Amino acid sequence: MKKLFVLFVLFMFSNLSAQALEPKSMFSNVCFGVLVGSSFNTIPTAGATMSIEVKSNVTSNINAKISLGYSTLYNDNSYEIRSYRFVSFDNYSKYHTRLFMVDRVKYTIIPVTLGAEYLITEAQLSPFTLLEVGYNFSSSIAEGITHDGIAGTFDTVNEIPAAYRKIAPGLEDGSSFSIGVGIGARYKLTDRMDMNIRYIYRYNDTIVNNNQILFGLTF
Repeated sequence: MKKLFVLFVLFMFSNLSAQALEPKSMFSNVCFGVLVGSSFNTIPTAGATMSIEVKSNVTSNINAKISLGYSTLYNDNSYEIRSYRFVSFDNYSKYHTRLFMVDRVKYTIIPVTLGAEYLITEAQLSPFTLLEVGYNFSSSIAEGITHDGIAGTFDTVNEIPAAYRKIAPGLEDGSSFSIGVGIGARYKLTDRMDMNIRYIYRYNDTIVNNNQILFGLTF
């Protein structure tokens, strides 16, 4: 899919009439953007993403930007957790073995990024490349099925089978540093409003890397 997207964008760019970029004073133009789209490691487990950004020109063809977003990301690497729990009520006190079959881990992410956008040409349809660095403030939850009493119930901890005689490990929240590289295009609707499409590949240092496809408006 990434290859098809790149070929499509390159094809569009090859048909553009390149125009000279007019000189601009640094930070003479400030604009805002609102973009929504999809964030995914694998397509069957795609999540949603949204980004709000502010950018301003550094040179005629380079914009600096800062963005704040919200996204959900899934890691569908399934695994099992074997543990136990103590159940007590009325005259009943037993240790229950548990098997948690994790199908995927869901990350809820608030990314804060700083970046630069390089405008290749300026026309009605203008291509650009971008680079972002930032930090993901994240929380996580494992999604799956819990089987209680899978290996039986027991009176003491010592009777529990060795494979289940442990406390379930905590799940890391997934907060991480991030680097994103991407390509995109903007289509000028009016003098103050553009339609924007972009693809970003994002490296995250503690959770799965992901792809993002975003559509939106800048004004």
